Amino acid sequence: MCRTLLNENNLPKYFWAEAINTSCYILNRISIRSFLKKTPYELWRGRKPNIGYFHAFECKCFIHNNGNDHLGKFDSKVDECIFLGYSTSSRAFRCFNKKNLACRKIHACDF
Repeated sequence: MCRTLLNENNLPKYFWAEAINTSCYILNRISIRSFLKKTPYELWRGRKPNIGYFHAFECKCFIHNNGNDHLGKFDSKVDECIFLGYSTSSRAFRCFNKKNLACRKIHACDF
């Protein structure tokens, strides 16, 4: 699944760790164990996972600039990013900021 995510979107190989994390995150929530009829998430947490917040890997997203940069009156208030996956420690998204060339956890993101 990881190789498919990278090849489908023509991403460079240095995103392979993000693709592996995203594929494991998705498979733990949607793959069903045939003999138990439950997902690994259900076995661990005891409830069905919410997958309503899933988004396509490498889709375009926008994050709000929170005042770190000095912006002029007509400058853009958002930065364009690439969606790379989900945070394992909180309900945040992992996005690659094209402007700063950095991968960050983002809580508020527009798709």
